[in-house]
Amino acid sequence: MPVGLGLASSHCPNMFIPVEKWETRYKQAVADVPQPLVASRETPEVMQGYARRIEAGFADLRAKLECYRPDVLVMVSDDHGEMYDEKACMPSIGLFTGESASGNLRLNFTDPGAALESICLRTHTELANFLAHGLVQRDFDLAVSSVFKPLGIAGGLGHGFTRTAPKVMPNLDIPVIMVLLNCYYEPLPTARRCLALGRAIADVFAERSERIAIFGTGGLSHDPRGPRAGWVDEPLDRAVLAAMAAGKPERLESLYQINSDTYHGGTGEIRAWLVAAAAMGNVKAEVIDYMPIYHAICGVAFASWTPAI
Repeated sequence: MPVGLGLASSHCPNMFIPVEKWETRYKQAVADVPQPLVASRETPEVMQGYARRIEAGFADLRAKLECYRPDVLVMVSDDHGEMYDEKACMPSIGLFTGESASGNLRLNFTDPGAALESICLRTHTELANFLAHGLVQRDFDLAVSSVFKPLGIAGGLGHGFTRTAPKVMPNLDIPVIMVLLNCYYEPLPTARRCLALGRAIADVFAERSERIAIFGTGGLSHDPRGPRAGWVDEPLDRAVLAAMAAGKPERLESLYQINSDTYHGGTGEIRAWLVAAAAMGNVKAEVIDYMPIYHAICGVAFASWTPAI
C-alpha cells in the first residue's frame, strides 16, 4: 500500500538540551565567526519561547504517528561519521537490515565526562531486507549493513536517529528501517538522486500490505563549526518549505548543483526532507512550524504529509 504518513523535523544538538545550555553550546560552535546582529535579539525569554515551540512541534508529529499506528517507521537521516568512516567507507546511501542498532544520547560538549546513555532502535528486518532488494532492482546501489558494526569514531548511530526517535515514539515501540544518507562528505548525492530515492521507496512498499510511515530528519540551514557557523539562511529554508507545502518537491531538484558555503555543513541534511517528501508523491505538506533560531545554530522546522483518504 502507499506510504500513509510522512513526517519531517530538523535535528541539531540544541533542540535536545535544556535551553539554559544553548548559549554555551552556541559560543562553542560559532567560535570566532562574526555573528548576525539579529542573534543578539534572542534573549533568554525568546529562547524559552523557541524551546516550547520545539516541544510542540515534536508533540504534533508524535500525535500524528500515534493516530496512524504504522507497522514500521522508515527513518531517513544522515551519518556524521558515526556508522561509517569518512575515509574508509562513506556510502551515498546506506541501509541497515540488522536486528537492532544503538547510539549515545549524551552530548559530550554539554556533559563532559558523563556516562554513556545508550538508546536502542529495533529494526523490522523482514521489511528492511525487502526494501534493500527492491531498491537494488530499481538501480540503487546500496551499502547494506546486516550486522551492527559501526566504523566511525562515535561507535553507534548519529543523533538524527537516536534523539529524534524518542521524541516521536517515546516507548520506542515501532520497529524502524534506517536509511543513512551521506550529507557531509564529498562526493555527495544530488538532490535529484534523493528525490528519486524517495519515489523508489514508495514504489517498493506499494507492493506490501503493511502500514508504512516515513520520517526524514535533518537541517534546515546550519553550519556548526563551519565558515557560516551561527548563520541561518531563512530565504533558503522558506523556499524548501514552500515547495513541500505545494506538494512539488521536484522544484528542489537543482538544490545542490551550485557549490556554495550555504549548502555545506548541516544544510546538506535537507536531503532527508527531500526523500520523505518524494515518498509522499504530490501530497502537500503541512508546515507545522519554522523558526530561524540563531542560538540553536539552525533553521528549525517541522512538517507532515497526510494523504487524503
